[in-house]
Amino acid sequence: MDIIRSEETRYNIHKEATDYQRKGDLNAAEKVYRDALLIYPNKPGMILGLAGVLALQGNSEEAIELMEKGLPLSINEKQKATTRAVLCFLYLKCNSIKKAKELAATLPHTRESREVIQPLITSDLNENKIDENIKSILLGECS
Repeated sequence: MDIIRSEETRYNIHKEATDYQRKGDLNAAEKVYRDALLIYPNKPGMILGLAGVLALQGNSEEAIELMEKGLPLSINEKQKATTRAVLCFLYLKCNSIKKAKELAATLPHTRESREVIQPLITSDLNENKIDENIKSILLGECS
């Protein structure tokens, strides 16, 4: 029950912070995450949530620090991909161009994204087209 309550509490924290962000109240969202980190200091969702708010506020240095701390802790692939993408731009803002380029090189390819794959798998592909898509993904060749 403690695990369920803890997950529910963290979900509600993210929901509250996201609601503040959508309303443009970044200071309130920051406070929500800073308070949450007192209770959940090593939860990547809280760390990265605060980092995102700080990035939106223009506090790039602290956002980078938190993202670099939270990224290795995260097991959520969506969260990690979003963090890496934002981190590329934060590095750029801080004139860490080499770091931005190195990290950008690790991001997934467009051809492997859901925006590309979902329309393809819902279309009427024959076996040759399916094979072409597999080849494109594995070998990087365009059909």
